[in-house]
Amino acid sequence: MAYKVFISSTLKDLDLALDLARRLESAGIKVNSVDKSAASGEAIPIKITHELSRADEVFVILTDESIDSSKLMFEIGAASSLRKRITAVVVGLKPSKVPSLIKNLKYIRYPDLERYIGDLEKRAKAA
Repeated sequence: MAYKVFISSTLKDLDLALDLARRLESAGIKVNSVDKSAASGEAIPIKITHELSRADEVFVILTDESIDSSKLMFEIGAASSLRKRITAVVVGLKPSKVPSLIKNLKYIRYPDLERYIGDLEKRAKAA
């Protein structure tokens, strides 16, 4: 069975989410529909929680634009309560601006994404 990920982002960061999805899919990782999960009007908590429950890992894209998003914080909390692996992808934030909640999780910087995806691809094949 394919390794599945959920990408949490805001509409303002949709281009980053689509780029991440493309890279993950190239590595053989199954990605939920990014455009639907980013659409603020469709962020129905029950639907999102269902999608999160089906994922093996949750990626959260954090930028200056999304750092205060209640939608992202909801998705991080829901993923955490489901005991999902959460990986924050930090884009353009100074270390002092990264929320303490994210500092306690594993997070990667956008330039390090390719290396992380390579490691993820190996981990997914071993599972």
